[in-house]
Amino acid sequence: MFYCAAPGLAMWLLDWGMRLYELRKRLDGKVVSLGSGWYSLILQLPRHRLDGCACTSPLAHFYIHHAESSIRELHPFTTITHLASQNLTTPQTETDIPIQFLFRKRGTFVSTHPPAKNHAWITALNPFQPHHNPTLQWTDKLASLADTQLSASNVEKSAFQPSQTTLSSQSALIEPHPMADIGLRLEGPYFTPADPSRYHTVICFVAGTGVSGAIAIANAFTALKNQQAGPPSPCAEARSPQSVSPPSKLPTSSTWQRCVIFWSVRADDYVELPFLKDSTSALEFHVHRTGHGRPRLDIDASLTAVCGLEAAAASTWVYLSGPNAFIADGERACKARKGVEWYGARWDI
Repeated sequence: MFYCAAPGLAMWLLDWGMRLYELRKRLDGKVVSLGSGWYSLILQLPRHRLDGCACTSPLAHFYIHHAESSIRELHPFTTITHLASQNLTTPQTETDIPIQFLFRKRGTFVSTHPPAKNHAWITALNPFQPHHNPTLQWTDKLASLADTQLSASNVEKSAFQPSQTTLSSQSALIEPHPMADIGLRLEGPYFTPADPSRYHTVICFVAGTGVSGAIAIANAFTALKNQQAGPPSPCAEARSPQSVSPPSKLPTSSTWQRCVIFWSVRADDYVELPFLKDSTSALEFHVHRTGHGRPRLDIDASLTAVCGLEAAAASTWVYLSGPNAFIADGERACKARKGVEWYGARWDI
């Protein structure tokens, strides 16, 4: 019995050892308030995390640990940065590459216990009586700590000045936004196998914070077009002697000619994301506001408007991210069309 269980036990120990090894180092970064309860995390990822990685998928997620919010919890976040192109354009003399995450403060409380009915004098007599106060969600704690720090520092506003190697879609943070220092621990990256460059048209139907994956796909599309339009970045050719392996190059030939993003968001939660301000004929960004009697995004009609009823002539790939019901509606619309392939980003198993 031991000999049968030993391989699985060894793999389990190896997996947890690698996770703890990545989580051991605290990464300093910034949390930026974008308004309307939206925040961006800006961190410097150690470059060796991508050593030997040949994956160019734009979809990658990390597990984030923030001790001040919860000592026990790890939360998955999809990065809005296309890691392959960011690694390619960052000079090899740099040991870290900038990455970003996007999250929203829900502003709700979750009470795990009924409200305490004890009088104050009873509590004073029994100091060990637990206080059943509502607790904030993890992301709300993170945002609240950032807000507290910003208030304590008189909400010092400073524009995020990205390095010249940052992608243009990420360097759109040109307006001053409140920023606060933060320390996090990251486990990852974990890539989702996806190659949008194999398709003529890529359509993203995303809802709420599911827009993170769409931003990463848009960054990959922009980087691909920039590489095809001009000579390779000089940063990609500046190899340092300590470099173990050169970063993976993006495909130079691609059928990817169009990228369309539909973002469904409640009107009360909407904010103009600086990452997706610029739209071109090849990169389109549409916002569909819901709530207050507004209709939901009609994925089937939107899909028809982009690629028609038959998509066999021009291959189409659809990225779906949001609540399960939203993804299910998108999958039904994709199944009704030939030539359309899709991926639904679900966190549940």
